[in-house]
Amino acid sequence: MAQRLRIAVIMGGMSFEHDVSVNSGTGVLANLVPDRYEGTRVVIGRDGLWQIGAAPPVTMLEALSGLVGRIDVAFLALHGPNGEDGTMQGLFHLLGIPFTGSDHFASSLAMNKPRTKDVYRAAGLATPDSVAVHRDQVEQGLGALPVSIIARLGLPVVAKSTKLGSSFGVEIVKDEARLTQVLGEFMRFGNEVLVEQFIKGREVTAPVIDHPDQDRTVALPLIEIRPTVSAWFDFEAKYKVGGSEEICPAPIPPDLTEKCQQIGLAAHRVLGCAGMSRTDILIRDDGTCFAIETNTIPGFTQTSLLPQAAAAAGISYPQLVDLLIREAVTRVQKRARWEARP
Repeated sequence: MAQRLRIAVIMGGMSFEHDVSVNSGTGVLANLVPDRYEGTRVVIGRDGLWQIGAAPPVTMLEALSGLVGRIDVAFLALHGPNGEDGTMQGLFHLLGIPFTGSDHFASSLAMNKPRTKDVYRAAGLATPDSVAVHRDQVEQGLGALPVSIIARLGLPVVAKSTKLGSSFGVEIVKDEARLTQVLGEFMRFGNEVLVEQFIKGREVTAPVIDHPDQDRTVALPLIEIRPTVSAWFDFEAKYKVGGSEEICPAPIPPDLTEKCQQIGLAAHRVLGCAGMSRTDILIRDDGTCFAIETNTIPGFTQTSLLPQAAAAAGISYPQLVDLLIREAVTRVQKRARWEARP
């Protein structure tokens, strides 16, 4: 039997999505193909300490000194700040350890919702109109800003923290007074709040993977999301079993399916993503499709969407994990060949 690759599955982290990330990482570990991979569980605590396997937690530098030279690939199952936003990707890039998913440039860009929308627009992808509100505007007094936002975007609007996922720091705001409050409250999550036009329509998500065997980016089946416990796809609807009805393939006409898959592929490309991504899309009644955001590390929990879409395409959970690991290794090998060219 060929020597197994040593995979460190990195999970947890100091973000609001710690528990979701642990669930994702646990799922990945359980689905490593045993004759190909040897898995190591690495949990980053909310306090920033790293725990490798059953060993006591240690500082990041101590943990990394124990990993370098002892692992072949890092499978990043982190969500939110300091995990999905390019920081961890940059760390493993500097360490020379292949890692799953996008590099630090694309990860940082896709994590920043206002900048993502700027790229969408530059690429000709429709996205809801929006206004980014900065911390200094709140500190100096909002004045007439909420009124001007409503005049431009109408009501309701969707207020979002700019660098969180899993629907943390997201609220559908229905009046001016609440918008004023939310702009202040959400600043605790960062230096910017995105206020977005509310689009009424069907929500689908368009997952894609970079397939190492086909040497191309592949659009997976769309998933339509119909929340059952909330009015929209919030945290409870995402992660509670039965919290939403997730239909895959999405029951929409073939032309809309093709259009949304092309949006997913285009978003993946223009943001510079690698390995995998999942772009959320709203379809208005008139057939207009709006790209909302792109997730560079989709969840791997029991109810996560990327594994569901892969299964609908005939790719089992272990096969998906295998593909993502092999893509990470292949990408590093390709880069090395290019760098070695005269």
